[in-house]
Amino acid sequence: MNQPISTVDDTLRVGYTYWWPQSGPFIGNCGDKYALVFLGTIQHIDDPVQNDDMLYTSQRGIIDIDEVLTSRTLKKNRYDKQKFFVSDYFYEEDVKQGDRVLVFCYEYEDNYSIPGGKSMLKIKEDNDPVLESIKRYILSGQNALELKKDVALWKNYGLEAEVKQVIECREMRSKD
Repeated sequence: MNQPISTVDDTLRVGYTYWWPQSGPFIGNCGDKYALVFLGTIQHIDDPVQNDDMLYTSQRGIIDIDEVLTSRTLKKNRYDKQKFFVSDYFYEEDVKQGDRVLVFCYEYEDNYSIPGGKSMLKIKEDNDPVLESIKRYILSGQNALELKKDVALWKNYGLEAEVKQVIECREMRSKD
């Protein structure tokens, strides 16, 4: 007897919004809402594709999705227990096969997007203080006041100014 063929794709493909002026876990003045945040392991990175017709250098990479911290269902895409994440934003990222990473995706035109740069952070271990900080931030509904005691942690990733900005915005809103 023939087994039915599964049509569920095990790969989540996410576009690179290379033109966005900000990247990382704290974009926008008050911290834009995440569409997808996950912890993963770099499985493979292709060689860069040099193409004069493109405005950026494409370099595809594949990440094993190990743990999803938050996800929203969007009109054109949704995280549905896919095992792999694929995007072409890996050019000049300081990661290699086997590295553990924390990945931040946002919504763009009803789909997931990754603005590159600091939207993929290398994590040393599962109890990395930055990972614990971002988990608390997500559990609080992205309440930036939850990050106040963690500003120094984010400095190590070059994100101190961004963290201070979202905290200041939240404090200003709390006064209203």
